[in-house]
Amino acid sequence: MAIPKDSSHIPPYSTDSSYPNYAPYYPIPRKRKWVAGVLSFIVPGTGHFYLGLMQRGLFLMMLLILDIFIITSLASQNNTSVPAVTLFALFIPVIYFYNLFDALQITDYVNRRNELGEFAGSYDHEFQDPLQKLIKGTNMGVLLVVVGVLFFLLSNKPRWVTGLFDFMGSYVGSIALVLGGLALYVIDSRKNKH
Repeated sequence: MAIPKDSSHIPPYSTDSSYPNYAPYYPIPRKRKWVAGVLSFIVPGTGHFYLGLMQRGLFLMMLLILDIFIITSLASQNNTSVPAVTLFALFIPVIYFYNLFDALQITDYVNRRNELGEFAGSYDHEFQDPLQKLIKGTNMGVLLVVVGVLFFLLSNKPRWVTGLFDFMGSYVGSIALVLGGLALYVIDSRKNKH
């Protein structure tokens, strides 16, 4: 293969200011899954901070702190409801392992978004974030109202709430988990049909 000797198509290098000066390209370093996993394992939410998802990390931290606060406030009362403490204690591993799993899964999405830049918008449909949907709009208001009512009921301990916990015991937690799992299954099956 003969290489043409004519170099008329290559503009000569010049210090002339009419040529635009482009900044050199420096690729954004990829985020590492093991770093996000270790940080999330040590302190929940810090893996999301490492990935640049501050709001999400703060939400997970505050959710865990709120759960621990509820447990300690319930346990410090004179007539402690053991099923209520058990129910909120079961939320700690759920929040913790969701935090760990989410940090590992979202690392790939963050790396793809960093590589593609403005073209990453076409890949956003692959990443459906349930926490972002929960935080936005009226959902956050409904969530705050539910948490406020729950705080009120647990702090005042009306007879019907204590009777419900005494009668049902730890079944309340298992029923809530089963209903949550069924709701997730129905929502996922509807998404797969479309």
